[in-house]
Amino acid sequence: MITGTTPVSRILREYPETFFIFLSNGFEYPDAETMIREIGEETLLQTVLQIREINPELFRFYLDNAVLKAEQERNYVLEDFNPWDHLDFYGNTICPLKFTFKDALEVLERNHASDMGQKRKCYVEAGKNSNDSCDELWSNPDPEMFPSLLLSKEFNQYLGRDFQKRMAEKGYFTADFYGDLKINPHFEQAGLMDPQKQYGVYGVMADVLLADRKKLGDLPVPMTRAKLLDPVYKDQIVLFGKDRTELSNATFLYIYKEFGMEGIRRLANNVRHAAHGSQMARLAGSANPEGAGICLVSWFFARTCVRPGVEIHFPDDGCMTLPMYVLVRKDRLEQVRDIVEYIIGDAFADACVKAFTPPANGNVDDTFPGTLAWLGWDYIRSHDINAIAEQCKDVFFEEWNRTHEGGQLFL
Repeated sequence: MITGTTPVSRILREYPETFFIFLSNGFEYPDAETMIREIGEETLLQTVLQIREINPELFRFYLDNAVLKAEQERNYVLEDFNPWDHLDFYGNTICPLKFTFKDALEVLERNHASDMGQKRKCYVEAGKNSNDSCDELWSNPDPEMFPSLLLSKEFNQYLGRDFQKRMAEKGYFTADFYGDLKINPHFEQAGLMDPQKQYGVYGVMADVLLADRKKLGDLPVPMTRAKLLDPVYKDQIVLFGKDRTELSNATFLYIYKEFGMEGIRRLANNVRHAAHGSQMARLAGSANPEGAGICLVSWFFARTCVRPGVEIHFPDDGCMTLPMYVLVRKDRLEQVRDIVEYIIGDAFADACVKAFTPPANGNVDDTFPGTLAWLGWDYIRSHDINAIAEQCKDVFFEEWNRTHEGGQLFL
């Protein structure tokens, strides 16, 4: 793990894929070895970042992400797999937790192989590649095609009506594994724990308001979703997303549920740009004219922005939450119980806290400084949220293009 006290020379030599991160942040050297000669073998990362006034937490996030995407899969993780082979584990978690999870899974797999005399087949998504979808694994009606344990996040296809009809509603999954674990009261209050015990929520990404006071001017911070739609905030909002496929479904679903398509149109009028969370953190509080007064961004990315005049606010009507959850086959729970117990256990919950990602495990931390809003399990089960999200995006893009003729939505 790269820290502030890691020498830059070691970072560049052990992880050559990180050189482009330095280049993109103003370190203009023809190659890594030239950079090492210029700054010195023993110079620490925190030293060069301090000199150039670069946010160290955000920069380390870039480095970790670059390493994670480029690293070779360890022996316990399949580099590729036949979608018709049974997998014991398949999944993905958010970038700040990937290293922690992969390291823990490695230990679990070693112990399992030692205790049981056999290896499990596991696949961990390391980045965008051809295996980042399990579509084929459930397209066959045979439930044996689905992994024993799936780790997933956000409002994706696993929460859609098609998947629920094919799999979830048939009783294949169980979330009856929390035992006497204390559940975070914020999760209880929001209703985040699935009452039907099919989806096992272990944490959430909570969207906060990253406010740039200078760009807002005399406008107050819009502390509710209704306020976000007020015409006075025209071109004052930045959404999360690098393209249409990565434009967060969550914002559209929460706005649509409360305000319908008219709310989506009003939101489009007020959105200036969409950007990745790391871009938002760079824009907020800067002199860059592409910035805006309010970024709707996860608590983690908001915390990486430390410029004067930038504030984090927790909405009065609750932070829109994106679920992080597991699907565990009822008939295979015992074979993967050790992985499940790690995911909901204290160690991983502590990692979630450090990544500013509220965990469901209330034994570790229940001091989230805001409240959590939740779309609702009844709503998810009674609506085709994937179709709704796509319809919302159609309306959003149509309205945004109409009101921002010649503009560029994605930075």
